[in-house]
Amino acid sequence: YVMNLQSQDHLAKLLAKENLTVQHGNFQTASFNVVDRVLSLPLWADKGKAVHDLLVGHEVGHALYTPADGWHDSDKTIPGVPRSMINIIEDIRIEKLIQRTYPGIVKSFKSGYKTLFDDDLFGTVGKDLTKYGFMDKLNIQSKGRGYAEVSFDATEQLFVDLAMAVETWDDVLNACKEINTYLANKEDYEEEEEERDDSCVLTSAHTHRGLSVCWVKVRCWLLKIFFLPCSTVYEP
Repeated sequence: YVMNLQSQDHLAKLLAKENLTVQHGNFQTASFNVVDRVLSLPLWADKGKAVHDLLVGHEVGHALYTPADGWHDSDKTIPGVPRSMINIIEDIRIEKLIQRTYPGIVKSFKSGYKTLFDDDLFGTVGKDLTKYGFMDKLNIQSKGRGYAEVSFDATEQLFVDLAMAVETWDDVLNACKEINTYLANKEDYEEEEEERDDSCVLTSAHTHRGLSVCWVKVRCWLLKIFFLPCSTVYEP
């Protein structure tokens, strides 16, 4: 498959319903600057048309639905919540909305993500995902939709359902606040458990739990997030 860059540009502008600036280059991933209205696409000539349509569709979703002011002011609206967490949950919303607006792109999303997971872009092949932190697992679950085995306990599932149900920007902010509070409380609890266990013999099981605590503590900062909503405003 040889990518037609001009056709990709036209597709993006038609879907976004505005004269976006589209640039192609050796970018690590796709991104959209919600302020300057610049869509950046990586030159992945070997990934196939479905992946390129997925990239365009996803970033156009940000162009259509992610409010520039809301994104820019989110650190004030919900202080203490990592931008990367907001990004993951906003990704859930905009992908839902773009596929609802343009049903013809649903097939490209499914096929494109299958290719990316088969190529192990998310680093899930051969990995024990139970050791991953909640936001890692939510990101994989929401984008993979079954291409990677992800399990959640009963409490986690409540927050997964909350994240997957977002429809508005306010829903995203509320979900982020709830999830951030949950993770902070979980971190405090697990740190207390770790301190009690430290008085006993350190076992391999305890070491594994320590790794899990580490994942919770860093939360989203070390996530391998695939799509960035805006390259200049958001810095991982």
